[in-house]
Amino acid sequence: MPDASHLALAALLHDIGKLYQRAHWGRVPEGVADWSHPAYTDWVIRRWGQLFPSLEGLAPTAARHHEGWRDTPWKPTNPAEWCVALADTYASSERKEVDEKGGHAPDTPLKSVLAGLWVQEQCGQRDWGYSMVRANQEVGQKAGGAYPEAKPNVSRDTYWRVAERLDARLGELARLKPSPEALLLNLLGIFQELLWNVPSDTQGEPDVSLFDHLRLTGAIAAALWAYHGGSPSVEALRDEKPEKFLLVLGDLGGIQNHIYRIQGAQTGVGGLAKRLRARSLEVSLAAEAMGLDLLRRTGFTPLQRIMSAGGKFYLLLPNTEAVLKALDEVRREWETWALKQGATLLPFLAAYAFAPSGFKSFSRVLGEAHRKLALAKLKPLQSQLGQPYLSAGPQSLRPCRACGARPAKSATEELCYGCERDAHVGRLIPKRGEIGFFPGDAPQPHYRFPSLRVALEPSDVHTLRTRLAFTPAAHPWEVRLLAGHIPTLKDAVRTGNWRNLDEYQAWAREQGLWEEEEGGRREDDPLTLAELAELSTGAKYLGALMLDADRMGEAFATGFQDEKGKDHSSPSRIASLSRMLELFFAGEVLELIKNPQTYASRLGWDSLKAQEKARRYPLIYSVYAGGDDLFLLGPWDVLLEFALDLEALYRGFTQHPQLSLSGGFVLVNPSLPIPLLAEAVQEAEQQAKKDGRGRLHLFGQSVPWAELRDLVPWVQDLQKHLNSGDKAGLTSALAYRLLRLWRQHQSQKDPAQQMRYKPLLAYTLRERDDQIRQHYLQLTDHQTPAWRHLPVWVQWGLYLER
Repeated sequence: MPDASHLALAALLHDIGKLYQRAHWGRVPEGVADWSHPAYTDWVIRRWGQLFPSLEGLAPTAARHHEGWRDTPWKPTNPAEWCVALADTYASSERKEVDEKGGHAPDTPLKSVLAGLWVQEQCGQRDWGYSMVRANQEVGQKAGGAYPEAKPNVSRDTYWRVAERLDARLGELARLKPSPEALLLNLLGIFQELLWNVPSDTQGEPDVSLFDHLRLTGAIAAALWAYHGGSPSVEALRDEKPEKFLLVLGDLGGIQNHIYRIQGAQTGVGGLAKRLRARSLEVSLAAEAMGLDLLRRTGFTPLQRIMSAGGKFYLLLPNTEAVLKALDEVRREWETWALKQGATLLPFLAAYAFAPSGFKSFSRVLGEAHRKLALAKLKPLQSQLGQPYLSAGPQSLRPCRACGARPAKSATEELCYGCERDAHVGRLIPKRGEIGFFPGDAPQPHYRFPSLRVALEPSDVHTLRTRLAFTPAAHPWEVRLLAGHIPTLKDAVRTGNWRNLDEYQAWAREQGLWEEEEGGRREDDPLTLAELAELSTGAKYLGALMLDADRMGEAFATGFQDEKGKDHSSPSRIASLSRMLELFFAGEVLELIKNPQTYASRLGWDSLKAQEKARRYPLIYSVYAGGDDLFLLGPWDVLLEFALDLEALYRGFTQHPQLSLSGGFVLVNPSLPIPLLAEAVQEAEQQAKKDGRGRLHLFGQSVPWAELRDLVPWVQDLQKHLNSGDKAGLTSALAYRLLRLWRQHQSQKDPAQQMRYKPLLAYTLRERDDQIRQHYLQLTDHQTPAWRHLPVWVQWGLYLER
């Protein structure tokens, strides 16, 4: 009998024929048995037999997966085929069984799973879809491509181009002769590249991609086969009463405190900037390593990771004693590790067992699993209770100067091993694009987790690619957008203020900003937070921006219900929603920072504006970006401009009026301790949510995004009037007078007294130029956003002119 990996591969391939069926629509090529997509699946697998030389019976196991079809050769006939068929059914509870010959499959675009969510009694732009091939671009997933359009480019020709590209990728892979696990994960990565915008079902609601459907079917088939011990009967497979599946949730508590727990800047050159990014990366890698650890112990591949974002992961595993035992082992070993690290990161694992019927309302299963996780969080480090914090031995009891949580390396050294490593990792992150997992020795510097070490170099065991790179490799790999962005000296020079690094260095020395590294600083070394602040326009402050996606809890819990309350959730839809959010916050955000020209047309920039943003946006430092939130630092004025562009992108990405962003913005001295900075910007973000969501809290007010965008011309006019150089222009004293009038207006309870500001405003402007006077007299309309949010644009403009 085949093993679980064989079933996973067969299920991963089971619907690949849909791509070729649509590419050859109306003209069945020689060698294909009939018009149906299972016939094409069988044809494709046999064509690429050199990829699967030792997997006898793979083609029929993958192709015979339609249990409900009548009078067809593609009905399952043995347990392996039934396993794939059942997994297909469980993964696609949203699918409707209809005649494939009907409709216009090659012309049906994939629709946005975000736009289709029922949130706050509204859906989004459900009729729009994704183009399969964008103008002047190669086939495949690219940054800036995942935006629904009213008239997407989808046709038999686009399917032909995708199928042609897939054949080329399979040819590259066949030449590498990969191992079984490497083959599975290479296929998964290639399908992510090429099938993310191909609809799985064109007859029902086409909001699940073929990629998401294939990966979920593969995960379910592997878990189902393993539950039955690899030798089930058809009757046992079809029995839906037992709780055959285990949804395992992994989470890390204390993430923010762990990332921001940095005592001061006296911990090495550029210590704050490098350590923040290294700590953030450590959180993501810890979650990846904990999930991979459990998968390796149970004999499964990362295909079983159905969702992963924001320091969390969701694994679909069989409900067996072996898996439950491994779960306890991993929990115990990770809690031991956490305690030795100072308990700043708290690992949590929870599992919920469910029967196959749970796939029909998967949001309920997800909710129950989250309840299990909430209970686990009530008992942190449960296996370690009673253990001493510090082990015996020649350790220094002096606390680390950087984190304050772990002991320093010795009585004479200031840093612990972890913080010393963070400094090296933070310097390397901008230069590396792959992260490797090593069971034994790993290149230095590396993170040490239970059973695995993780370094910023590829590994033959498992490698994460931190960019959208899908070239096949002989080893297992996945694309996980974890590295983020750290501004470098090269980015500072590219602003155009200095001709080269030497000129920048001379300027930085003059300003007292230059901090020497051991061996000197190179162009690809990170900028310090003080340097980022100095690169601001006007006041030399550091900006901090925290944004969070609104109503995502509601979206996952009830977003797949329709207007009548019927639940249409499925594992494919929920996984697709998670993947798209991760794509935006970990991918699109970083692309807007590093290559803003990608969005010039979408955001309506002319070439000069695009060039200006390309000089400035790479100065933004992504401390954290993933899941459904982000935390950014940078020159304060650059961050505010960026926030408006990012919000516009998010609206285009979701096409849903109720899926908005809430955020907080503060500008601070770069020497402010990181914990206090984080606390300030978190409070600002929370205030934006309290004030109604869909807004940014800045300069003491929460402003809806549309109104904030309308305030930008007032900022620009204030700048122009402050710089007029004319006595009849506007002085900073008059600008502060406007602020006082606004505060007096706000402090009055009596409506009549509130209106006293109007004649006082007219009197204040009496000696101004007529054009300027008329402009600011618009503020006598106390209902206009310019008056209601006057402190925002006045302070914004004043800080720009300091």
